[in-house]
Amino acid sequence: MLRRVLFQIASGVAFTSVAIGATPGFAFAGTGTGGGSGGCTDSGQTVTCGAGAGGQPGSGGGDAGGGGSTSGGGGITQPQCPDFVSFSVAFPGGDGGGPPAGATQPGAWYVNLCAQGSAQGMATGIEWFATGQVPGTPPPDPAVVGVQAASELRLSSPSLVLSPSKSGYVNLAEWLWIDPSIWHPFTTTAQACTSGGCTTASATASPAYVTWNTGDGTTVTCNGPGTAYNTAIPADAQSTYCSHTYTKTSAGQPTPDGNPNDAAFPIIATVTWTVAWSGPAGSAGSLPSLTTRGTTSLKVAQIQSVNN
Repeated sequence: MLRRVLFQIASGVAFTSVAIGATPGFAFAGTGTGGGSGGCTDSGQTVTCGAGAGGQPGSGGGDAGGGGSTSGGGGITQPQCPDFVSFSVAFPGGDGGGPPAGATQPGAWYVNLCAQGSAQGMATGIEWFATGQVPGTPPPDPAVVGVQAASELRLSSPSLVLSPSKSGYVNLAEWLWIDPSIWHPFTTTAQACTSGGCTTASATASPAYVTWNTGDGTTVTCNGPGTAYNTAIPADAQSTYCSHTYTKTSAGQPTPDGNPNDAAFPIIATVTWTVAWSGPAGSAGSLPSLTTRGTTSLKVAQIQSVNN
């Protein structure tokens, strides 16, 4: 009886509507720490970073003092399978026939809307379930919800500071650091729901290191925001783990006002953030890293010596 019904359905539109029917998706509701569409907030300018499933790590950019752009990421829509509905609902007017041999009764035939293939192959998507034993749609995968939470992170763009003076000098170490107020984890939370229930997961981005492009062909990587130079303390009484010494002047470099005397090295500082998600029952995992960046420039001159 079941095979005959399937054959009859294969010849009609009713079967086609099930074979290509849309699979259910997630409904997301942002509940982020600090408010605002599930995103974290912090003082100063911010840049939104995304971490979409299957996409590239998000990245942001901005000038010194904040600002920026976004890339990567996007919303998540993923089918939840299996998704069984009553045979009579999938195929109006049909009941699938009598139960198979040895089946528990009472019961009925159900169709898995996630099954794909030919009319004959669809038989694998049709199962008999005893009354009250129909498997429901499972709640969303915590890992997928974790990705959604990561796409709602709002990370501050670094503000760059150079010292000991606003202008650098050849063979004099230039201290490099960013405003340390952004050097802390950012966390946001997302929730996704299906007919099978809701899942809540969080994503946390933690600053890992700063990569400085100093404009003269050199790259400096610092495992932290850097050390602020204190002008109230003698230079020989303080030190830093993040600095760069220029060996040539900035002559010939870009100039903001067209005056060649104001030529300066363009400097970019990129903060790399490690990202991890956590969900219910101890579930957890890592996600692609994110980046934010800030820019500034530095005029580097040659110290002139005078012989008496």
